[in-house]
Amino acid sequence: MSTAFDRSKEFSNDKLGKLRAAVSGVIPADATVITSGSYARREASASSDLDYFSVLPGDRPEPDPPDPQWLKPLDQAIVAIVPKSAAKDGAFNKAVEYSNDMLHNIGGSNDTNEKITRRVLLLLEGDWLYQPEKFFGLRRAILERYIQDTITDHQLALFLLNDIIRYYRTMAVDFEFKTFEVGKPWAIRNIKLMFSRKLLYASGLFSVAMTADAAYAEKIRRLEELFNLTVIDRMVALCGAAPMEKVLSCYNNFLEKLENASFRDHLNSLPKTARNDEQFRALKNEGHHFTRHILALFENTFGSVHPIRRAVIF
Repeated sequence: MSTAFDRSKEFSNDKLGKLRAAVSGVIPADATVITSGSYARREASASSDLDYFSVLPGDRPEPDPPDPQWLKPLDQAIVAIVPKSAAKDGAFNKAVEYSNDMLHNIGGSNDTNEKITRRVLLLLEGDWLYQPEKFFGLRRAILERYIQDTITDHQLALFLLNDIIRYYRTMAVDFEFKTFEVGKPWAIRNIKLMFSRKLLYASGLFSVAMTADAAYAEKIRRLEELFNLTVIDRMVALCGAAPMEKVLSCYNNFLEKLENASFRDHLNSLPKTARNDEQFRALKNEGHHFTRHILALFENTFGSVHPIRRAVIF
């Protein structure tokens, strides 16, 4: 009997194959197209939207250029395969980045929520839709920006770790803004914070921790290798299949619920006063168990004197 993992992986791979074939005819050779979210994680279903953005080489011209003419055909090619578009006010709505811009101003005044979202998700869950060699080259360049030869062997990659933590906390704060100030559906966002966003964060945290006491070049190599895996496969590689059983059981239940269109519609329809809704509360409670299982993994994987313990607190 197939699991939600199996079904979502098969569905995602099928769609990604079609998307890659479709977009290759409309994008210039110097650009790359990157996807993140459930398709990149191989966790998508028919109810999933597709997050993607394009990257052009060099610096963004000044003044800000108009949208490239190929952006509309690209969107049309994608919508023909994945009809559900990304949020119109989100980080992936007709987004075009420039490669040099993704390597600079990290933490600066121009490092907007959209930019940190694209950069960190490219690292932690991104995959290519066009020009894989450019995608992997950009991921490598971003890692080399975070981890330079000034770092000593015993140090954690704190620049990278702090940005992963910053992004995770930004998502939590954005949840309050989008659901309170903007009026976005709150229940499904709350559940995703409990499951997919948390597992993504854990995969980044655990990956950086595993590079302790490695030379800077080896830190980059290991992280590049880990980030080329999907989030689930990465956590299994880091922690082992047996220790991950409880985490994966909870996560499979989460995926099973979200592939049910009527369940997603139910969550999207809930007003903020319905926090005791039976279906929401059941999955929310499962999320608390999920959090405890990840915390146990952290405790068991990294001993009491491991530098990651101090780093995530101080």
